Amino acid sequence: MSNVWFCSDLHFGHKGIERFRGQSEALNRERIKNDWKSVVTKRDVVYVLGDAAFTMDTVSDFEQLPGQKFLIRGNHDKLNTAVYLKYFDEVYGLLKYKEFWLSHAPIHPDELRGRRNLHGHVHFHNIQSNIGDTPYLQDHPMYLNCCPENLWELKGRALISLDEVRERFKDYEVSKTPS
Repeated sequence: MSNVWFCSDLHFGHKGIERFRGQSEALNRERIKNDWKSVVTKRDVVYVLGDAAFTMDTVSDFEQLPGQKFLIRGNHDKLNTAVYLKYFDEVYGLLKYKEFWLSHAPIHPDELRGRRNLHGHVHFHNIQSNIGDTPYLQDHPMYLNCCPENLWELKGRALISLDEVRERFKDYEVSKTPS
């Protein structure tokens, strides 16, 4: 049985990634590739929610990673689309997938239209909301930040499965969530 996985902001080839992740670009890339290979099989599907690779040298790393790969372009995915299509099955700007919007940057709440948003771009930050009578902000139940910084803390790896996403959202029905 195949699984569906999500990740974002892998930043392969980003020379300044050490400022954000406390590890060199080479170590960042190796850690993410090891995370990927530890859970993704050749039959799985992976959605990379933007900022995959900054250079021609590092985009080719996706060739050795298992699974069927789809890219949602991010603000740092500046290579020609034809280059990405050598390593990804499809390239999108925004994609509706099951009960989710897949995007690089978070979508405005007025545009969610009853779907949750899996996104990247914000690295350490999560979209926040007051929920019910809770007097403090907590992660908004309509959004999930799929950046490695967030997923390493949540799951101990840079990817999250569709089943894990649904489990994370299970206590909040879309109709009960704040806008």
